Amino acid sequence: MRIKLSVLTFVAVLLATTGATAQEIVAASNTARFVLDTAFLLAGALAALMVVFAFGLRDVGLARPQHTFSVCLRMMGMVCVSTIAFWISGYNLMYMIEAGGLLGEFQTWRPNDEDPLSLGYPSGVHWVFQMALASIGAAIVSSAISERVKLWSFLIFTAAFAGLIYPIVAGWVWGGGYLDYVWNFYDFAGAGVVHITGGAAALMAASVVGPRSGRHLQAGGRHIPSEALPLTAFGSGLIWLSLLVVMAAKVDTVATIEGAISIAKIVTTALLAASSAVLAALFLTQVVYKRVGLVSASCAAVGGLVAISADPLHPSLWQATMIGAVSGVIVTVAPPFLNRFKIDDAGLVVPTHLFCGGWGIVVVAWANPDASFVGQIVGAATIGAFAATLSMLFWIALKYTLGARLRSEALPENDPANAGAR
Repeated sequence: MRIKLSVLTFVAVLLATTGATAQEIVAASNTARFVLDTAFLLAGALAALMVVFAFGLRDVGLARPQHTFSVCLRMMGMVCVSTIAFWISGYNLMYMIEAGGLLGEFQTWRPNDEDPLSLGYPSGVHWVFQMALASIGAAIVSSAISERVKLWSFLIFTAAFAGLIYPIVAGWVWGGGYLDYVWNFYDFAGAGVVHITGGAAALMAASVVGPRSGRHLQAGGRHIPSEALPLTAFGSGLIWLSLLVVMAAKVDTVATIEGAISIAKIVTTALLAASSAVLAALFLTQVVYKRVGLVSASCAAVGGLVAISADPLHPSLWQATMIGAVSGVIVTVAPPFLNRFKIDDAGLVVPTHLFCGGWGIVVVAWANPDASFVGQIVGAATIGAFAATLSMLFWIALKYTLGARLRSEALPENDPANAGAR
């Protein structure tokens, strides 16, 4: 009996001590907080660049063998051009903007670390993170027009996208510009800034450049088979994991208890959204087409993440699951709709990024009391219209000057696609 009492007393003292220790957690010093936030934001920037390269891997899996070289070359050139363009004009267009304004300043970016604690991390790390997000938007466009666009024409458009189109939109939302100041527009991790902008630009690019040869010779569009779908699945998985890190890196600071809790909430809701999107796509393709679709499921996972990236903090777990499920339905039913208009979206990025991004932006007001449906709808429409209009003008100019399409993209005689639809 004495032994039991001693054990119980020891356990009670241990629990009381542990509780007291937990309550006495000391806040991180300014130096520790600066270092931790820098490391985490840098990880987010590298993850965003990984999204770009994962897009390349995904597109290689979807492309026919004779076009895989151009896909890889376009991906590498795109990152380099985005870096230079964002340095020359992009960053200052985004952040040197008046409150409620429409346009920042056309100036080359220079590091400014005279008061590093005011920002919380080195200015260079923040620049790299935003540049990487601009590269994701360019990668979305690249995926839509895969297999039929000239390298230099696309790189010129990439410079315009990373140095002009994306920074202006991002300034309206994240730089304190028009949409944030006037409409209280909410976009936590880029569903509108990155994905609607990239998706709208991709839609215009696919419309102006036109479909791949033989794509619409039959009613409803002919299937162009790919031979490396495992690469597509693996690339989509890398996008999935990388976007989780990118979303988490948008938290203001990781060196506090509140910041750590926010990161856990973001990852949890994002995983639920992606998982429910995949299951919805699998179920729908099984019911409608009597077979499950690997490409649809891969795109659905990304579409669920795109939608929840608008606001992964406020939705409850069941709301996040519903947001993802609707995204899976969107990705599955939208491609036939685009085929009716003979829009050849090679990477299915228009439904995955434009449509799911729009859905995610609008539904923010469902769970976030600080957002309104009117403000979110106006913001999504403004971003989409601006990105689509400017992108269309650039692609029309490229089409009638340098030319946008490859000179020859005819299928070789032994290509299985010449045998007809599968």
